[in-house]
Amino acid sequence: MRLSYDPIYNSGITGLILTTVVIALLFRIMPIGVSRRRRRILLALRGVAALTLVLAMLRPSFVRTDNRPDTATLAIAFDSSRSMTLASGDPSAPTDATSTAETEGISGGENRWQQQRRALESLTTGLSSLDGNLNLALYRFDSVSDQFVGGSIVEVSKSLASLQSFEPDGRQTNLSAPLESALATSRSTPLAGIVLLSDGTQTMMGETGQTIDPVSSAKWVAAIGVPLWTVALGPTALSGRNRDVAISSLPETFRMFTGNETGISFEIQTRGYEGTPIELTMMWIDDTGRQSIAATRTIVPDHDVHREPMQVPVIAPEPGQYRLIVGARSPAGETDITNDQQLSFVDVRAGGGRVLYLEGTPRLEQRYLRRALRRFPDLELTYRWIPRDTSSRWPIDLTDDLQPGQFDVIILGDLHSAAVGDEQLERIAGLVAEGTALLTLGGERAYGPGGYANTPLAKTFPVQMDEGASQRPGVMPENLSGEAGDDVLLPGQLAGPVPLRIATPHPITNIDVDASLSASEEWSALPDMPGANELAGAKVAPGVQVLLDNGTAVPMMVVGEFGQGRVASLAFDSTWIWWTSGASEFHRRFWRQLMLWLLSREESTDGELELALTRQRLSTTETSVFTATQVGGDPTASNSGSWTAEIVSDSGERRPVKISTTSKSGGGRTRTEATGEISGNAAGTRDDSGPDGLPPGIYQLQVTLDNQGSETAVAVKPFQVVDDTRELAARNADHALLDRLALMTEASGGEAFRADQIPELITRIETQRRRTERVVIEKWRLGDNPLSGWIVFALFAGCLCGEWTLRRRWGLA
Repeated sequence: MRLSYDPIYNSGITGLILTTVVIALLFRIMPIGVSRRRRRILLALRGVAALTLVLAMLRPSFVRTDNRPDTATLAIAFDSSRSMTLASGDPSAPTDATSTAETEGISGGENRWQQQRRALESLTTGLSSLDGNLNLALYRFDSVSDQFVGGSIVEVSKSLASLQSFEPDGRQTNLSAPLESALATSRSTPLAGIVLLSDGTQTMMGETGQTIDPVSSAKWVAAIGVPLWTVALGPTALSGRNRDVAISSLPETFRMFTGNETGISFEIQTRGYEGTPIELTMMWIDDTGRQSIAATRTIVPDHDVHREPMQVPVIAPEPGQYRLIVGARSPAGETDITNDQQLSFVDVRAGGGRVLYLEGTPRLEQRYLRRALRRFPDLELTYRWIPRDTSSRWPIDLTDDLQPGQFDVIILGDLHSAAVGDEQLERIAGLVAEGTALLTLGGERAYGPGGYANTPLAKTFPVQMDEGASQRPGVMPENLSGEAGDDVLLPGQLAGPVPLRIATPHPITNIDVDASLSASEEWSALPDMPGANELAGAKVAPGVQVLLDNGTAVPMMVVGEFGQGRVASLAFDSTWIWWTSGASEFHRRFWRQLMLWLLSREESTDGELELALTRQRLSTTETSVFTATQVGGDPTASNSGSWTAEIVSDSGERRPVKISTTSKSGGGRTRTEATGEISGNAAGTRDDSGPDGLPPGIYQLQVTLDNQGSETAVAVKPFQVVDDTRELAARNADHALLDRLALMTEASGGEAFRADQIPELITRIETQRRRTERVVIEKWRLGDNPLSGWIVFALFAGCLCGEWTLRRRWGLA
């Protein structure tokens, strides 16, 4: 501790001069005729006031310098999953500890939970000698994490006694959970570090069925400079005792189309089989139980621990419901074969569609149209951009694309007819006559402005075109350069805004996004088109219909047929504004229904029962919510119906499921829904005996709607309940994973320890705390706090007031 001064104005000379002047004035001015005694009293009072003033001007300070660690919280997470009931494999453990170790066949007198309790007690006892600026936050975790207790080291040590009656019952282990909980704590309190006690058996599965990798969470811990200290519990995994092959990450469901090729993605993980060939088989199983090989592969792991993502193409079989099983032939020495295969449910439907999109100007419309079409798994889109500045080389060669049977739909965008040429347009007309569908879109070089009125393709159009609106290929009108301006109306165009209104009801325009609105109301709610092509009118021919107009009988969308093919002509080219204005679902459904109509595959869900599950592959610890929906045109049809839901096992046993129903009418249509929940045998109740729980196996959910006076609607969806005994199957702890997590924070001081290395861990934490020490300067200065300030003021003012009072009393004032 040292004494220092902070004179006013930060100048000692100024402070000294002012002090001298004030003292001189106090002692210089003295009344005449004062007795010696009274003079001494007055001078004493003035002297005390002067001394007080000198202190106030010089502001003396006491400064103390010390090294102290920052105030921080040490997060300690302990594992409360069921794998903690397995044997610890620690031969040095107390022999009188009660455990299931003997039944597990592993040496050691205690289980992992008891081993963990001992480690926690040793850790908190050792930490009690550290600085008082360190607090503890104790977390328990299994599939999720929550704070068990928090506070000073002494308080946390006392609370550990409650763990005596605590039973680890978590059915899954998620090592990411405690790390994320600790990171959340660090937002309000600095973290001194994270201590993670576990056997390292990561069993938590994600939405895709893949094991969650805690490495990403450890990266976040490392990113903020917090050390992670792992304490590995349980027996060390031995390569000879821990050999495994596992199939994971196979999607729950697929929708395929007969004859189409689909890539099946999954992951194979091996341990202990370096250099050993592993045979993989993909097998179809239809609804009758008949099996057929879809594909086979062989891999050779190049490391002891090997992980390899796979994508195997398969050809979809005949339409129907299938199970696709991806499995590995169990190699010699594998102890756990429950994860050697994984199942996916496949809905194979008839046919698909191949679309050729010819575009001239790369507009926003083509971007959003391509995005919409590529969302449909049954459509294969081929996009050909023919730039306007290549007109000197027109017509381009489309011989390969215009082969018979090559494409099912041809889309003509904003493309001048000269880019394709009369010969190839005649070929397209022939393809349409033979069954290929044709879709024409609006644009500056579409219809009349694109010169199509005088081409061989004009006979296929369901609309009439203005020959006089034809523009030269590759160039803009003389008064324009580049793209058309907003204030210039090109020949054959309508100025916006152009509303779209239903002229004739049709499956294409019955979008049904909002059941409370009619089809006409839904179209009226859309933003108007910024412009459109001015069509001369619809042709008078069988099958030609004007589906949309602008409200004044000017055709905006016309459909018809030419030979065996269907044709649709749209005068507009800005449906992208539906997407950007929030009607993306309307945009998607419009293009979907238009494509299906062109392919002669109109979808009508009226009266059909649609069934969806949030999960079709669930473990015994999970639940899956199902929703059955029926949309009908009769507002009274579904209201009087009777709903039932049953779960049917492979043996034919039926189990009823509770459901709740809702009904909503609007726009002349009714949407009725029934919802319910199915669960594994451990998800219904804690003791695994819940009546709603299902043991592992393959099941079918059957939902029935019995409408009075109409046909009964039935929907069936298969699902699988998988066994989640991976927690109890993890007899050998995964210390390597814990070591890897700690190593990721090595730069911050992270390190891996074993259960018998708690003293070394305490030393490591103490060393880390010393590294965070910083110089703390404590300074006490006169007048900085209210008490000293008021004392100085009272002393100075009191002395002067007392001196003045005495002079008044003695008649000296």
